[in-house]
Amino acid sequence: MMPDHFFVGGEELGPLVEGTWQPGLVLLSVAVPIFLSLMALQTSHIARHTRSRFYRHVAIGTGAIALGGGIWTMHFIGMMAFHLPAPMYYRTDVTLLSLLPGLVASWTALWMLARREPVGWPLVVGGVVVGAGIGTMHYTGMAAMVSTLEMRYDPLLFGLSIVVAVVLAMLALWIRFGLRRTPLPRRARFMLSGVIMGVAIAGMHYTGMAAVRFYGDLSIVDAEHGIRLGTTWASLGLASLSLTVAVLVTSLNGLIRTRELYREVGESQSRLQAILDTAVDAIITIDGHGIVQEFSHSAERLFGYQAQEVIGRNIKMLMPEPYHSEHDGYLRRYRTTGVPHIIGIGREVVGRRKDGSLMPVRLAVGRVSLPNQEMLFVGMLTDISDKQALEASLREAAERAEQAAAAKGHFLANMSHEIRTPMNSIIGFTDLLLQTDLAPAQRSHLNTIRQSSRSLLRLLNDILDTSKMDSGRLELESRDFSLKSLAMQIESSLRLGAQARGLRLATHYPADMPEYFKGDTLRLLQVLTNLVGNAIKFTETGGVDVLFSLEGGVVHVRVRDTGIGMSPAQVQSIFDPFTQADASISRRFGGTGLGTTIARQLVEAMKGRIEVESESGRGSTFHVWLPLAPGRAPDEPQSQGEAPRLPPLRVLIADDVEQNLELLTLVLQSGGHQVASARDGEQAVELFLADRFDVVLMDVHMPVIDGLQATRLIRQHERTRGLAATPVIALTASVMANDRREARQAGMSGFAVKPLDIPRLYEEIARVLDGRPEASDDPLSAGRPAARAIDWERGAALWGERARLADRILAFLDEAPEKYPLPDPGADADPEALLFSLHGLRGAAGNLALMAVSQQAGELEEQGRAGHLADVLMRLPHLRALMDAARQEAKAVRREASTSPAAPACAEASPVRAPRVSDADLDAAAATLRAVLERNELDDAALGVVCAGLDARGGRAQAQALRAAIDAFEFERAGALLGAALAEIAERAGQPD
Repeated sequence: MMPDHFFVGGEELGPLVEGTWQPGLVLLSVAVPIFLSLMALQTSHIARHTRSRFYRHVAIGTGAIALGGGIWTMHFIGMMAFHLPAPMYYRTDVTLLSLLPGLVASWTALWMLARREPVGWPLVVGGVVVGAGIGTMHYTGMAAMVSTLEMRYDPLLFGLSIVVAVVLAMLALWIRFGLRRTPLPRRARFMLSGVIMGVAIAGMHYTGMAAVRFYGDLSIVDAEHGIRLGTTWASLGLASLSLTVAVLVTSLNGLIRTRELYREVGESQSRLQAILDTAVDAIITIDGHGIVQEFSHSAERLFGYQAQEVIGRNIKMLMPEPYHSEHDGYLRRYRTTGVPHIIGIGREVVGRRKDGSLMPVRLAVGRVSLPNQEMLFVGMLTDISDKQALEASLREAAERAEQAAAAKGHFLANMSHEIRTPMNSIIGFTDLLLQTDLAPAQRSHLNTIRQSSRSLLRLLNDILDTSKMDSGRLELESRDFSLKSLAMQIESSLRLGAQARGLRLATHYPADMPEYFKGDTLRLLQVLTNLVGNAIKFTETGGVDVLFSLEGGVVHVRVRDTGIGMSPAQVQSIFDPFTQADASISRRFGGTGLGTTIARQLVEAMKGRIEVESESGRGSTFHVWLPLAPGRAPDEPQSQGEAPRLPPLRVLIADDVEQNLELLTLVLQSGGHQVASARDGEQAVELFLADRFDVVLMDVHMPVIDGLQATRLIRQHERTRGLAATPVIALTASVMANDRREARQAGMSGFAVKPLDIPRLYEEIARVLDGRPEASDDPLSAGRPAARAIDWERGAALWGERARLADRILAFLDEAPEKYPLPDPGADADPEALLFSLHGLRGAAGNLALMAVSQQAGELEEQGRAGHLADVLMRLPHLRALMDAARQEAKAVRREASTSPAAPACAEASPVRAPRVSDADLDAAAATLRAVLERNELDDAALGVVCAGLDARGGRAQAQALRAAIDAFEFERAGALLGAALAEIAERAGQPD
């Protein structure tokens, strides 16, 4: 059988013949395949990266010749290094045939590696193919050997030789291609893989030679045909031939790679040139001395030069002065210092065209370092003439818009002043006449005049309201109110008007609907009064129904009428300003067309929405949805009563309108006051300097010297003579915030808005005489409740009792100038320090229930962070006045409590023993206190339980320290003291008695 003639068996073949090795040829047999393997792997790399199919096949073929020839050459050099004491020769046909397995295996492996990503299974298959080729070539070459000796193979070593070839080939390919993403350098991977591939070839050969056994006698047999080789010279010849083939392979592949590189360079230059030729932006390249190297087509269009006119000349020819003279200096400094000023940073510069005209361009410069240490600078330039023209037009449009807004503001201020000034006389004298004995007809006529003037004032306020809402300056409040009472108030106020027109007005408020909500009652009343009033005005027969419902937590109000209705086109524009159903309506029903606009703006400001359903001739239904939060029954409001009683005063009145002077004189003299009057600011200053007055009522807009300048002169006189400031109240028909700000800056103390409301005028006089702060900066929102100086109910809930709260307030106000300093009037202010002080005042005052101070400090902080520092500085006296008012109120409470002081929690020890606090109660109270301290809040009840528990357990010092930290608002420190005290108590409880 064939295996019996191939592997070592049990038959008798004669004595075993041992051979010897020539070391020099053994080393040569290892070096040759290593070198040829390196060449083969390099050609496979070239084949993978070439884009030409022909070049790829040439590279694979030459690589296969190098690797297959290396396998074949190594085998026969290795056989010549082995010497047997018996003659032998090689069959020519089988020897040549043995070359084919190595060539085929090498070509197959290199082809696979060149086509696919050489990771994973391609490496495995390639290694197997190469290893199998090495083994097939070796044993085919062994079969070509003819000798008198019998050859047999050890089966184990035979298999091992194949395994060695396959594994080492796979390892070589993996090192060459599979470790590309590792830190191992590319050259090291290349050399290592070539060495291992060569070792794979030699390793397989010498493992196979270790597996062969020679048996027989040593008789000489001559061969008639075959190849006899002199071992040394034959080995050198084979090695030289293989090296020559390797050099040819390397040269051929080098030529292939060089041609490809030339082609890629040409393609890259073509692409680059195409980019330069088609780029919209101008591209100019200069060297380190400013000499132009490249000038793109866009640069030609931009500057008007042809490229040949610019290339080779200095770039400064494209620059106007002063850039023209300074450019070379820029480059010298950069070459000397290496510090870039414009490289990598775009900026706008000016360029000069061929015709001498200038143009604005956007310049971006990049640097390229060449291998010969030369520098190139690439500049990209964009014509920004259109951009700058657009920016200029936008700036002009913005300026026009600002001018229009300013003109609108001035128009509103002037309109307010011009309309309110005569209305002041109309309403004032009407009120005076109504206080006299009149015939019924006269009284009726005067009431009509009074109501008409009030209606005109409401129309004026409508226009001012919509202007305010357009500018986003309308502020809404949130307080508890009765929606049902508001609905009934609207019905009662408008019922007479509806009945006068023969209409029915009905309000439907479901019995199961909640009554109390949170919101801005004044604005909600304004919306509903507007809608219901419009419904009555535009309804001639039938009636108006107002229906309330609560739908998913949203209040839904429907105002339904049987009036004239609207067409679909009119419905689309009903909420536009100055819009009514048709042009005849304003003549037929009256109005400005702003009512629904204001209603929509107010509803949207309250996060709601408003819609309308209408059909011409069949009435309309307005829907209002408002997300009002649930509320509770509000506290009973205190009755305002009549105007405050003032002591007899000497009053100086300055007004250029005779009727206003007469009215104010009559009103003040009827109150027992002495009055002096002036008809312009200059006369008012003269009277003030000649006499002493308790208060000055100063009109703002007067001839000769206006009220603002007159007030400045009065204040200057007082400062020069060291006199106390006399209160000056501005009489103004303007409700614009800017006018009020200017009046404050001039030194005015208060404001009275025309038409004058006499009780409010008296209240303002009383306020400035007492030095109390203003209630509101917005005269249209006058009458809204201001935050109280001290919220005693909230403070008592936090601090346990009013006396203790008063003590803490007084201590806080004493420490505030040092902890939260505010700049003096006229002094320079550090914005950061001021915001820090306002932020601290806001938080500390809130914890002490100083709600007015906290609210004012918070508003000022927000204004400061928005950049309105001047407004903040102007309102600081108001904040100081609030703090002074809180001080006086706290002192009064402290005096009341001085006769019966209450012992605070954690106070000094008392002879009366506090009730025992259990461990469970102490733990619960401590957990509650720790939670509120983390939120920078107080819980006086929990604090009392904790202090009592600590005192009862021998921790009086810890309790007092805890109270002191909380009193100083050091909540973080208080939390740490609480934890330490509880830990100490727990430790003492755990110790044995």
